[in-house]
Parts: sequence; C-alpha cells; structure tokens
Amino acid sequence: MRVLVKGAGVAGLTVAFELAARGATVTVAEMRHGLGGNASWFAGGMLAPWCERESAEQPVLDLGRDAADWWDAVLSGQVTRAGTLVVAAPRDAGELDRFAS
Repeated sequence: MRVLVKGAGVAGLTVAFELAARGATVTVAEMRHGLGGNASWFAGGMLAPWCERESAEQPVLDLGRDAADWWDAVLSGQVTRAGTLVVAAPRDAGELDRFAS
C-alpha cells in the first residue's frame, strides 16, 4: 500500500510512522521547510491524561495513558515522565483538593 500523508506535524508524523511500521510505503508532504519543525509547539510536547480526567470521560484518560506509553516505547530512553504541576488560586483550594483525589 502507498500512502501520502499531508502535514509533518505531530499527528502527520505519528500516522506516517505507524503506517510505515505496518508495511506501507509512506510519503510525507509538508509545505514548510523541514519536517516536524512546528510539531507540538503549542502543547510543549506534553501529555497529561490525568489532568484531562477531571473534566473528560474515562476513554480520554485511557487513550492519553496509551499515548504516553506509545511514545515511551517508540522513543525509548527519550521520554521524561516528571509529573504535572497543577496550580490554583487560594480561593480554589477546595477544587484543587477535589482534583487531586
């Protein structure tokens, strides 16, 4: 199978990687110079599924955990798991306690 992936951001490169790993011949097309130059710029490359748990359904947490594990497997030794800092104003201390439970 031959596949053209349009866009070399984090989603496009991830799809291309997975398809190639499954035997497809993949071509990645990007309008800008280079591949992945702007990938994950806005999110800082961070996956924080436990933070999503507070306001999202269980599948979001499950998919986020799976994604973190996938990146760890694909980039063995290059993924840092250092927790997530969640801050709140003093008036929101009760909400922060609820979030942490």
